[in-house]
Amino acid sequence: MAANERTLTEEQLATISGNMLQKTLIDVSRTVGKRIFRELESGTRIALTQLRMEDESLVRLDLSLDHSEFRGALNFSLFRDSVLALLSGLGNTLRDENASLPVMRMLDESGQATGDRRLFGVPGVIAVDGVPNMLVMGATPSPSEPVVLIELMYINPEQFAQSDASEASSTS
Repeated sequence: MAANERTLTEEQLATISGNMLQKTLIDVSRTVGKRIFRELESGTRIALTQLRMEDESLVRLDLSLDHSEFRGALNFSLFRDSVLALLSGLGNTLRDENASLPVMRMLDESGQATGDRRLFGVPGVIAVDGVPNMLVMGATPSPSEPVVLIELMYINPEQFAQSDASEASSTS
């Protein structure tokens, strides 16, 4: 992954991003966590930290939240539970030497990557009154500045559910 010529592997980027989420959203007091959540919920992009790269250059990490696909009423406790589930799954995947981190890229009609935006395929799943919600993490390096945007987004879990017909055809 390149951010203005600085290179991180997908696993390094996911590890750094997960650590920053832990530090920024989980390890802080409830009051601070709620304030950050409210800013994210309102659409504010938050600057998290400056990373010093091996060449001594700095790369800023920002954080955003897209909760448009959240089903139910999102509050700080549900958001925090989602982040904890995401971090747990991400940590388990990154620690497992036999597992590879699933990373998805946006592709155009010809199958070519449309940019450096990537989505880590390890969701944090919670249920709200029996309705599942999935939180995923993405990362997008700026093409013009030494900035990487860590994107938290809720996605519709129904797009991953198999219908009875496709389930029956896959087992026959």
